[in-house]
Amino acid sequence: MKKVVFFGAPDKSHLLLVLGKLLTAMERRVLIVDSTLAQSMQGYLPRADFGCSLREFEGIDVATGLITPAQLERSLFQAGGEAAYDVMLLDTDHTEFVKGRELPGYVKRIWCSNWSRLSMHKNAELMQRLCLHEAEGQPLSFYKLIAPTLPIAIPESYIDSLLPQQAVRWEDTVFRFPLDERDMSVELDNQHHGRIDIRRLSGAYRRNVLDMLQQLFDCDAKTARRAWARSRKRARMR
Repeated sequence: MKKVVFFGAPDKSHLLLVLGKLLTAMERRVLIVDSTLAQSMQGYLPRADFGCSLREFEGIDVATGLITPAQLERSLFQAGGEAAYDVMLLDTDHTEFVKGRELPGYVKRIWCSNWSRLSMHKNAELMQRLCLHEAEGQPLSFYKLIAPTLPIAIPESYIDSLLPQQAVRWEDTVFRFPLDERDMSVELDNQHHGRIDIRRLSGAYRRNVLDMLQQLFDCDAKTARRAWARSRKRARMR
């Protein structure tokens, strides 16, 4: 199973669900684990499922309310364990689930930030607690994701200045999601309708997500575009 971890304070729930939907369109068996303190993923799930630790949603298995890997293992016992999945997307903003020597077990690591001052400082503290010095094969590589990106006077290098550099190798690719009212509207509609409909997402959002599919899951541009087209078609057929 390929494990990909998304670190940081900003809410990443909708993005992970969109990625999961596209991966299922590529015939991948997907598990999304929300191990954040806020548990924002539950805002997208049907209300009847609130409180369940593992449930199916839009063809994706979603695990919520889990803080440690042992809790996930217990939740997956009846589902056949991790071997039942091709991909696991982990969303976390603490170090109880993964840190230090466990980090190399995740094939891709994405550092998620926004321009909120508090979020930026929480992210810096989280990076310190990850104990990167314990990981073998240093320095570990991380992608950056900034969402939303805004035209402000603060340079992007300010984010870097808050983070320890000695144990991190930043990938050249940076995923930047511009603030867009249409994308925010789609996120809210999907929450209230208990679905993941990608048809009205902006062109910038689509380009970023398809780029992420290629960079994180080693697929080519044609395969990524086909996955998007399949997901749109399935939404129209409802």
